[in-house]
Amino acid sequence: MATIAKSEFPYTGPYSKDGDGKHKGNTALAMKRAMSRLGFLKWEPDVWDNAWNQKLEDACDKWDPGGKNGYGTGRYDKIRAATIPKSVDAAKAGQQALDQTCINQVQTEYASMQGQKVPDLGPMEKGGASLLDFALSHTTSGISLYPATDTVWTPGCTIIAPEKIEITKASSSSPGDACYAEGVNSGIRYWFGHMVSAPAVGKIIGKGATVGKVGQFSGYTPHLHLGVNVEQLWGAGKQLKHGTNYSVSGIPTIRKQFQDH
Repeated sequence: MATIAKSEFPYTGPYSKDGDGKHKGNTALAMKRAMSRLGFLKWEPDVWDNAWNQKLEDACDKWDPGGKNGYGTGRYDKIRAATIPKSVDAAKAGQQALDQTCINQVQTEYASMQGQKVPDLGPMEKGGASLLDFALSHTTSGISLYPATDTVWTPGCTIIAPEKIEITKASSSSPGDACYAEGVNSGIRYWFGHMVSAPAVGKIIGKGATVGKVGQFSGYTPHLHLGVNVEQLWGAGKQLKHGTNYSVSGIPTIRKQFQDH
């Protein structure tokens, strides 16, 4: 399998546990995921943070004993070519250690380094994809300028905040409970729908912390409806491109739209 191109997985280092390199960032998350896929770290994406810590350092040293500590250009080149061996996972043998989630995480960090205004958004469920990597498939019925995605399809599943948010207004959905929220750092506005119950207005919820749970209602497929409004960033009346019939064919991801805006 070919080495992942530098344009697809750009260099964001150096990183180190101590010393002059970065100590925190998306690259640390990506490398934890890659080291786990290669068999050098336990698979636990729901508890990984973005610190270049001793566990990650030890894993990299086992994977690349001849390399220098931390993450520099040498390990950057080597990880782009790394593939999963059959001895680690026969079903994934030959796949790149850096999967699409790793690539997306580092692209977001690189965009920030270049001054591109791509918000740092995480998933809506533990171990899920970043909200940035969703394409929006439909409008939010009765609420203009909140194009949406349906996700988190497991009843009772915990919905987590894609960034630090403040609950700004109570709402309701048919069926279930709902609320409006605003990203404390990004200024993006959200509408969370079809939950068992919504948080109280004024509550601050940290990135990755619980917003609510997916409701289970008679005659209705359980899911989270998440509407996304960017008017405070792009101007009144502006919105993200979206589908109209639950199809995302030809619709760019949220990440791509921010990169191109």
